[in-house]
Amino acid sequence: MSKILIVDDDPVMRKLLAKAVAPLNMCTFFASDGIHALDALRCNKDFDLMITDISMPVLDGRQLITTVKNDPALADIPVLIMSGVVGMSEIADLLDLGASKFIPKPFNMQTLRDDVTSTLECKVYAES
Repeated sequence: MSKILIVDDDPVMRKLLAKAVAPLNMCTFFASDGIHALDALRCNKDFDLMITDISMPVLDGRQLITTVKNDPALADIPVLIMSGVVGMSEIADLLDLGASKFIPKPFNMQTLRDDVTSTLECKVYAES
């Protein structure tokens, strides 16, 4: 069973994301900001995917992605980024930092499931 870390400061958004991926039969974990996400990732090195918001207090999504991708123990975790307030150049910058895909808010549940599935398939293919 795949483990997904959902990082968003909005509890309603965390629940919506969990509901969206529930049909995929994955184990979901939550963090309310980048600091808690890093703690979770460092304590449990077996996460298969992280979905993170960009705009968060304490440690935002950009800082979180940078930290994860610069840590050799975490760098292979695919990251899906979500936001409703970033422009095209910022999206490109986040993808350059190592994010796998960008998902606009509000999101379509089926599209999110497809993105999660394809990202995890790419990860499995890259590991083999």
